[in-house]
Amino acid sequence: MSEAAEQDTHRVIDPSVLYVGTPVYLVGTRNHDGSPNLAPASSHFALGRMIVLGLEEGGQSLDNVRRHPELTVNFPSAEQWVHVERLAGVTGKDPVPAEKAAQYTFEPRKFERAGLTCAAAELVDAPRAAEAPLQLEARVRRVTPGIQGVYGIVEAEVVRVHAARGITVEGTDHLDPATWNPLIYSYRHFYGKGPEVGWTRKSPLVEPPAEVTRWESFGGTWEVVSADGSEARVELRRCDGGELAETLTLRDARELRWAAVQRAGAAPASAHRSAGVRDTEGRR
Repeated sequence: MSEAAEQDTHRVIDPSVLYVGTPVYLVGTRNHDGSPNLAPASSHFALGRMIVLGLEEGGQSLDNVRRHPELTVNFPSAEQWVHVERLAGVTGKDPVPAEKAAQYTFEPRKFERAGLTCAAAELVDAPRAAEAPLQLEARVRRVTPGIQGVYGIVEAEVVRVHAARGITVEGTDHLDPATWNPLIYSYRHFYGKGPEVGWTRKSPLVEPPAEVTRWESFGGTWEVVSADGSEARVELRRCDGGELAETLTLRDARELRWAAVQRAGAAPASAHRSAGVRDTEGRR
């Protein structure tokens, strides 16, 4: 794209915050007197079994984990946004820091303020929010001061995960993305998750159309040769020579998304595909 064309489609802005859309969490920690603390935040990411949190310097949560390196990370659903907002103007710091005094008040009973139930964790000494559909217990491995001195980077190892039955796939350790609707924070507004638009080829929860699965069971191969918003075509080929046996036409919305995923991952000169492409790690 040329510089002139980009200037026509984009403009330079200076937003006051950069929360483009991140799941909200409630961090549970233990105060110096043993009482529970709960605070909302949204800066985080996860790598493997580690979760990395960005917590405000001078806040009670960061003070707590530096003194007692255990915490919980509780993810509310979109419907629970009011519980989160009830904590927005309060702090567990007493006295309230001077820089917060104009906008915050001291609140020692955070769970009661939020309208949530304080539950004991099982492997760490930190409180859980019982109503949160997804709760992580974690041990802090490192706290690194932020560059600007206004936040700390907390790296914590997750040692136990609690998930509401309604957001899991029964008989597996998977969360069900169709039923899990996290609270999203985007530029100081709350949102839920919109309708599904697609998935990655590594999803363990997605199966091909029944006709494709049946064809694979007989040893045949297949290839999605076209896919758009209204129709997709899948060529079914014989196992003994690769001759075309049948062309399926798909129109069901979910099957169309499945076909689009296959096309998105196909090489320009796609070889005929077999069941091996469905391995969740891409191995044959």
